[in-house]
Amino acid sequence: MMHYDVRGNPDAPTLVLVHGFLSSNVQWDLNVERLGAELRLVLVELMGHGDSPTPDDPAPYRLDAVLRSFEQIRTEVGAERWWVCGQSLGAAIALRYVLAHQDRVDGVIVTNTRAAFGHTANDPNLVDYSEIELRELPVHPIHARRFPEAIKARMVERADAIPPHALTHTVANRPSWRSVDELGELTMPVMLINGRYERAFQPFVDDARLNLPTIEVVHLAGGHSINVEQPEAFDAAVLEFVARHGRSD
Repeated sequence: MMHYDVRGNPDAPTLVLVHGFLSSNVQWDLNVERLGAELRLVLVELMGHGDSPTPDDPAPYRLDAVLRSFEQIRTEVGAERWWVCGQSLGAAIALRYVLAHQDRVDGVIVTNTRAAFGHTANDPNLVDYSEIELRELPVHPIHARRFPEAIKARMVERADAIPPHALTHTVANRPSWRSVDELGELTMPVMLINGRYERAFQPFVDDARLNLPTIEVVHLAGGHSINVEQPEAFDAAVLEFVARHGRSD
């Protein structure tokens, strides 16, 4: 099962936080204090990332196995229902979880996620990661320009520790992540916190609105990891969204 940490207010509603590709729970270091003052946080590390297992077997990385792991975590932390928040790949997986378990979710918050809203055909990332230098990948945190240095150093350290086979097995599941065409099936409140500096993602915001007219979009001045680049504004948007739409017990 995937590794997770429980933080924040134990008497508050539960929010699960899911990081993206080549990341870890360090992704949320700048958000935990503010969000945790009003929410109980469950920080989940994707298979092969952070302190989660890194098996050679591709089966635990498949979407169905990952979604079962989320349900096991929800049961273990005693949350009958919870809020779900995902960043990048974590947002794509979060949406897949929500689509499969709508009766367990009060609302969902996502950040820029081409994995969920973009295209999968002819994807250059479908490669054997053992054959490339991971720090050359554009998504490696070593290339981040707007991260606080201490956070960046920790994120780089955790990214460098991910075994290449775990990344290969993860990305092999990319076609199963796309969910933009199914957004209209969602019955709970949905918010996209959009880092508007990521120009490649902006056309997909309109696609999301087309498929889910009720989606709430908050535009912030930042890029792909908007929760790191604009932590106070990100946290404020999350807390306002949860408060306005009601909280789970």
